[in-house]
Amino acid sequence: MSEWSASDNPATRTAFDATLLREQQALCGFVRGLIGDAEQARDITQDVFMVAWRAAKEGAPPFTSNSDERAVRRWLYCVAYRRAISVQRHERVLSIESLDQERAPHRERLAAPGAFDEHIAEREALTAAMGDLETADTACLLLNVVQGFTAREIAIMLEISPDAAKKRLTRAKQRLRDAYFAREQSPAREVRR
Repeated sequence: MSEWSASDNPATRTAFDATLLREQQALCGFVRGLIGDAEQARDITQDVFMVAWRAAKEGAPPFTSNSDERAVRRWLYCVAYRRAISVQRHERVLSIESLDQERAPHRERLAAPGAFDEHIAEREALTAAMGDLETADTACLLLNVVQGFTAREIAIMLEISPDAAKKRLTRAKQRLRDAYFAREQSPAREVRR
């Protein structure tokens, strides 16, 4: 049983504070993985928690007395995903209107790792490969691999069928492998070795 209850009840505040402390960093990391900008990710995460607080005060689902922790977590990630997509769409419009090509730094190829150790180089290669994926594919991977959501939960968050979520997750993993190994085999990478 959850501690959520409507209104400015102290139990609601306590439950909300616990959720904030538990989920804030992971949620921010998820959003950053989608949009590639740490400052925007923090802003979006803050916005998500403001929306969550309003919903909790009103006792709106999933912030009801019979909600479970997993339902609240799914709701937070769903709202964060939608906000991130909205920001990306807005930026694409601004980018096209202003002809500013520096709007999507996470899509650019990362510079050579130089003297960094192999772990850092692998992380950069993986991050760059993730940047080559579509946002929906990136979201599926981050939600499943990093946050531990099932395909069924991802389907709820992305508002698609469970079968579509499974297929999208499988394709996203394959696309990530392809993008990663394509970078490994690129002539520029071979010259650096």
